[in-house]
Amino acid sequence: MTAAELEDHRRFLESILGCSVALTDAPREFLATFQEANCFDIGLQPVLTQAYLVDFVTHMDKSVVHEIQEPLGMAVTVFWLGGELVVVGPYTGQGLHPGDAEALLGQLRIPSAHLQAYKLYRARFPIVDTEYVRRGAMALAELAGHGQSVVGMQRVSGTTGPITPGAGEPPHSASFEVINERYAVEQEFMNAVSEGDEERAFAALQGMSGIPQPPSYLNTPLLGATILRIMARVAAQQGGLPPVTIDAISQTHAQRLHRAGPAADVNRTSQAISSMVSEFCRHVQRHRRRPYSRLVRQVMDEISLHLSHNVSSRQIAARLHVSESHLARRFKAETGHTISEHVAQERVARAAHLLVTTAQPVSGIAAYVGYEDANYFVKVFKSVHQLTPTAYRRQHTEG
Repeated sequence: MTAAELEDHRRFLESILGCSVALTDAPREFLATFQEANCFDIGLQPVLTQAYLVDFVTHMDKSVVHEIQEPLGMAVTVFWLGGELVVVGPYTGQGLHPGDAEALLGQLRIPSAHLQAYKLYRARFPIVDTEYVRRGAMALAELAGHGQSVVGMQRVSGTTGPITPGAGEPPHSASFEVINERYAVEQEFMNAVSEGDEERAFAALQGMSGIPQPPSYLNTPLLGATILRIMARVAAQQGGLPPVTIDAISQTHAQRLHRAGPAADVNRTSQAISSMVSEFCRHVQRHRRRPYSRLVRQVMDEISLHLSHNVSSRQIAARLHVSESHLARRFKAETGHTISEHVAQERVARAAHLLVTTAQPVSGIAAYVGYEDANYFVKVFKSVHQLTPTAYRRQHTEG
């Protein structure tokens, strides 16, 4: 196998696992860089230091893939392909649930001053199943022509370094001033989303990348997008957006990010983040502007979410646990329109937006907003705008 082919296979394995996969014929130099980039603290994680790893890979059985696990929850897998060392990770086997970090540090008798820095550190790394790492390592060995020489996988448990209570300063990812600036700009981002202020939200995003030492998660596109999505979810809920709306928006963008995969380029991920933030802000703003009761706002949110489908007042009433007749009376009393009239208005409004902002054919837009019969859609659209969809698009996109 040529070096170019091996590099292609390395990249493919990296995209599948979602974590770093490196090949090196100069382990000492590489592992020095590895320690600098990935070791939380050399006193707490000697397993991830250059000294430990160089000694380990020098003396380990070269026919075995080794996964080195350490008590702080991180793991790295190492194995040899001829004269080249393969280093997979670091990664973690599971996410942190509320209270896990506190319990772990307490169990290891690590001072609580390390807690916040540890949480930020742990969030930088992907969650990867050991079995996938094992299969990937075996597959890479097979493709590289070393399938007969690499015969198994072994887990090795490392230990933390000695901890002297009260000794030394807790590790930080930056100076106190920079850390405070990071948290301030993240809070500004969440405040902006909670108020539906799209312009402020984007300014805060730019602020995150513009401070002297940006949050580390921004260096990993997929991880950064995921963390920002969670922040936007929490902010939208603080802004009063119903959970059903938040979940629908969040899942839509999570699926898009998942399809893009961990190897998605920065520009593509940035566009996905912008689209997600815009959608959260628009929904929050729209929700906050409605001078209606909570029940009627919920109906409007339900309609907006299910606009492409057959929106039934009976189904909405059942989901909201009220009678259909009560729902109809309340909606008409507060809005002056029936639910079916509101559905038609919303469909036409969304269609108008798509006509101006996309090149999709009219028939496709009709189907997207819930009209299987394109001719009927044209009739409804013209009754609202006094123009056919085609004429409306021409009028709003020319000149």
